Amino acid sequence: MRRLLLLALVLGWAVCAFAGPVEFKFVGWNDGQWQNGYPYAIQPLGDSSGSILFVMCDDYFHGGEPGDIWDANITQLGSDNISLTRFNKVVAGPTALTPLMLYDEAGWILLQTLVEPRDQYQAMNYAVWYIFDPSQTPCNTACQFWLAQAQEAAAMHFPNTDFNRVYVITPVNQYDPNPDGVQEFLALGQDNGLLQGGPNDTVPEPGTLLLLGSGLLGILGRRFLH
Repeated sequence: MRRLLLLALVLGWAVCAFAGPVEFKFVGWNDGQWQNGYPYAIQPLGDSSGSILFVMCDDYFHGGEPGDIWDANITQLGSDNISLTRFNKVVAGPTALTPLMLYDEAGWILLQTLVEPRDQYQAMNYAVWYIFDPSQTPCNTACQFWLAQAQEAAAMHFPNTDFNRVYVITPVNQYDPNPDGVQEFLALGQDNGLLQGGPNDTVPEPGTLLLLGSGLLGILGRRFLH
């Protein structure tokens, strides 16, 4: 069984070894609009450095606003244990993918942001939203392209993909039925828990956010229903 490792910022912030829930604050959307998708920004509280995580939302139904504060459980996708995640009970037709496969497809798309240009990020985030909520998520041609890419990777059993680098940040109220409740996020890391790389040419709202150099990584997308 793959190890559960520490999610941290390069400049020293750690998430308590995932021993329990971590408190986060929602900082802002990509260029001030949730529809822009990845990357949005959240902040782990209790950290004096003011570190910011860039994360991707996988949850089109739920919303939230900048300033929201919540407790979340952190799951390393490579552990194959998604019991604390929001979509671990997805039920659909007889040919539906398992919940873990859905997360693997979403995680694979997230990992591609490390090598793809920024102009692909929005389509990639919509593809992730569509994976978990196809009935509500609009999906244009660019979104469909990334869905097809993820499905092709899944058919080949995700060659050369390290899911230990993907983390799921889930509100402790994981099945919250309130559409205004906080969404679930995906974040990128390393096997050793360090975050590196990321969309360092993006400054989310507000523009005064401190970006901790090229060592900061992650992704966010945000769903604000109606």
